[in-house]
Amino acid sequence: MKTKKACWIVCAGLLLYACHESPHTQTIVWEGFDEEMRANGEGLAVDSFFAIPLQTDRRCLVESVKKIVPAGSLLVLVSEKDVLAFNRQGQFVCRFGHQGNGEGEYNRVSTAYWDEQTQTLNIVDGTRERILTFGADGRLLDTNYFRPGTFSLLNTAESLGGQRLFCSHYIYNDQNMAMSDFNLADNTQDTVYRFPGQTDNTQEYTGRHPFATYKGKVTCVLPFDQRLYTYSPDERRLHPIMEVGTQQPLLTETQLEEMDDYGINRYAEEWMQGTFVGFTDVFETDGIYLLGFSNLYYAVANKATGRIAQYTYHVDKENITSLPLLNISATDEDGFLIGYEDAFEMKDWHFADSASGSLRAMQQSVSTLSDTDNPCLFFYKLGH
Repeated sequence: MKTKKACWIVCAGLLLYACHESPHTQTIVWEGFDEEMRANGEGLAVDSFFAIPLQTDRRCLVESVKKIVPAGSLLVLVSEKDVLAFNRQGQFVCRFGHQGNGEGEYNRVSTAYWDEQTQTLNIVDGTRERILTFGADGRLLDTNYFRPGTFSLLNTAESLGGQRLFCSHYIYNDQNMAMSDFNLADNTQDTVYRFPGQTDNTQEYTGRHPFATYKGKVTCVLPFDQRLYTYSPDERRLHPIMEVGTQQPLLTETQLEEMDDYGINRYAEEWMQGTFVGFTDVFETDGIYLLGFSNLYYAVANKATGRIAQYTYHVDKENITSLPLLNISATDEDGFLIGYEDAFEMKDWHFADSASGSLRAMQQSVSTLSDTDNPCLFFYKLGH
């Protein structure tokens, strides 16, 4: 009887491990991360770049961009109060709903996502536990309600197709489900990743964009982890595909389990001690992975060369000599990284007299803005 019980314990442990990582998956090690950090954009190979200043008037003022959603020919900018659509020339097209408590309105926008199969924009109202579905013209098509607590800790979500969402969540104390696969049809949720530790009575995310969807594939980064994972919707598990080579000390699983104060302050503490803190954000294109850590640094992993390089997020506003990557928030189907910057932030920028090419194009776009204008969107296609 004891032998049988022990067997069940071992099997359960293996099952929990398999949900996080497949033992038969071989990862690729990317070298170069420990080399000296470069200035934002320094030496980056940029194949193509263009800027789109957004129309500005009282109908479409953008506040605190939370997410950018490429939706066919539209670019949807999401904040907690508004969801606004612009075309690829930056002209305002429509607003998806309004803040409020009536039909077609939302109390608070937790996130929004585009469903390619149904060609609809879906807004998750985490306060009222519902999803509002709109056509591309801004017309309300449907409203679906869910049980209390379903979206209370939701950070962001993307459609997996077939009524399934891949979600990232805030961690609150011991409520530490960080990623899940949510079935809209039957209101069920499968845990994809559970952070081993907990927070100290604060609500914390594991990243603003801790996973990316690109050409039908989901890739993820995990807290304090040097690996990049891909998600298998069929198996409902993560598989490691890439590992950052580093000599920096790594936190052990035991240390993560004992962590009772997860959050930005703990990240800062580990960072100051020289610990590898990993990445909070990930984006993918045909040629690269862009891995970011909050607003401190980002790293570009080149798929062709197997090299990875670190860059600071900081921009030297007094003398900009390289094309900076700014607030990358999405990728589109053409393989462009999409970023943005607020107009009032850029008005004080000084570009080098030698600015040319893509940097010159950014300078020209910035020169047309006033400090009360909407943000400017930037599209980067990095070299392979």
